[in-house]
Amino acid sequence: MQLDFSDLRELLIFNIKYYRYKNNYSQERLAELSKLSPRYITDIERGLHCPTIPKLEIIAKSLNIEPYELFVNPKRDINILNKIKNSRQYNQK
Repeated sequence: MQLDFSDLRELLIFNIKYYRYKNNYSQERLAELSKLSPRYITDIERGLHCPTIPKLEIIAKSLNIEPYELFVNPKRDINILNKIKNSRQYNQK
């Protein structure tokens, strides 16, 4: 399933969350792996912070993907989408 996004920032935010779920990482685990604060990861996923290029590289490496994958919109695994949709964090703004 392919999703529509209004802008690149929205796609970036979603992809960080999507690949975090795909790796079965909590926000705390991603923060630990990327050596960033859990609050910073939360704020990125809520759209409150936009990470710099060096931080995006670190996050991508922690998610076991190439940095460019944070900016592409491939077909998605419906099971992961449902998991995100049903999570408490997805519904917060």
